[in-house]
Amino acid sequence: MPVIQATYQYAIRNTKYMMRNAYCVMRNPLFISLLAVLSISLISACSSDKSSQQKPTEPLERLDPYSAALYPARQKATATDFTIELMNGQSFQLSEQKGNVVLMNIWATWCAPCADEMPDFVDLYEKYKDQGLVILGVSIDEQGRSVVKPFMEKFNVTYPMFIDDGIIMDKYGPTMGIPTTYIIDKQGDLKYFSVGALTKKELEPRLKELLEENVEA
Repeated sequence: MPVIQATYQYAIRNTKYMMRNAYCVMRNPLFISLLAVLSISLISACSSDKSSQQKPTEPLERLDPYSAALYPARQKATATDFTIELMNGQSFQLSEQKGNVVLMNIWATWCAPCADEMPDFVDLYEKYKDQGLVILGVSIDEQGRSVVKPFMEKFNVTYPMFIDDGIIMDKYGPTMGIPTTYIIDKQGDLKYFSVGALTKKELEPRLKELLEENVEA
């Protein structure tokens, strides 16, 4: 529910942005189910009194007007764990990444904003991977490897990639649209999330701050 609530708030505040990227939102197979949840939320909000209404989560101050906004997690919470097999055959478990900063990006090859942000992700990964930055791409392409692998080659993607078979979306969905990005700190807690294309200018200072945090054993 925290993710659904936060994405609802994003949709309300960023209607124009979501309309410009309607193609990616509407092509998401989970959009219809999320829309139903949001409709219930709207009805509940209209019928509730002021004492029961919560203050909306405010986005971080935008560093790049051309980037999607980053939203902080409402409260400290450990990111849901999962274990997957990456496209390269290696195993990846989220809980084993403690001590690193994880950027998890849910995307698809047919999503134009996803392609827009991918070169910036590659740049950030190459620059900060030795300092503890982990980027995990999560493709929701139904055609699988046949379309994802050529796309990765086109954009010289070097960070780990997973073609989701429902494992991650069952835990982190439904999303309002794609791309959707989650940023998890060194303690394994969900720190930020975003719906829409992010830029290096928007992300880099946030990631550097998280990478420089000292974590007590």
